[in-house]
Amino acid sequence: MLTKLFPMVQFRKNTWEIDEFDCASIFLLIGEEKAMVIDCGMGIGDLRGAIEMITDKPLIVVISHGHVDHTGNARQFDEIWINPKDNTQPIPQDLSRRVDDTRCIALRQNGIYPYDINVDLREPGPEEPMPIIHELHDGMQFDLGGRIVTAYDCPGHSVGEMIFLDESTRCLFCGDALNYNLGMSAIPIETSVKYLERMRDMGDRYDHIYNGHHDFRPLGAPLGEDCLPNAIDLCHQLLNGTYSPVSVPSFWGPASGRPDRIMVLKGKNYLGFDPNKIYNN
Repeated sequence: MLTKLFPMVQFRKNTWEIDEFDCASIFLLIGEEKAMVIDCGMGIGDLRGAIEMITDKPLIVVISHGHVDHTGNARQFDEIWINPKDNTQPIPQDLSRRVDDTRCIALRQNGIYPYDINVDLREPGPEEPMPIIHELHDGMQFDLGGRIVTAYDCPGHSVGEMIFLDESTRCLFCGDALNYNLGMSAIPIETSVKYLERMRDMGDRYDHIYNGHHDFRPLGAPLGEDCLPNAIDLCHQLLNGTYSPVSVPSFWGPASGRPDRIMVLKGKNYLGFDPNKIYNN
């Protein structure tokens, strides 16, 4: 039987963060009529079963972006919404890649999480056909019943990255569009920084930002208020040519064997970039 023992916390009324064993964060927003699931993690365990222990409402599943650690358990659901620019990979992606990433993440935690990588991380079974895939676009709204969530484009980390604004709780859910260890190489910095600035300019509509991993914040706690302005400033340093690149050890941990990365640094923020994708052509 697949594990349902996900660490989780309710941090706002009817609002949960589910920790997929440090691989990714899944958010559950419950309205009067429906519930929204934001992201599906690496694909460990019985995510849907864990969610159904919290709510029996019909589920709307949205994907912030198409990377391997956000789509892994999408086959457990009947329908998903994803930006078509990021709907380019199989769901789930290659099992060996998911196992390797999960193994490296587990090395940081000394094996404290209650799952069996040989059982709980697997290929989908015959009871998990491909979900119906709907296109997710900028400005699209989802009415959960007394709770409306709006999706916005925020490319940079991926070409189809989306963020989700829940004005009822004044929370912004940003996937990997923003975090302290941010990779921004999908599109030129010159364009992607404008979406970060739009996120900043929406600040009168939210109080807190929650990203798709809690490895730089406690479970259920938001990103620090310094994270977004620092990320924007680092983008402008790249554009102005005033940055100083630094070699940063892999966040997978030294035992992973993953190479160091070249990034720029301000405070707690690290921003990875492609030197060939700073300016628009």
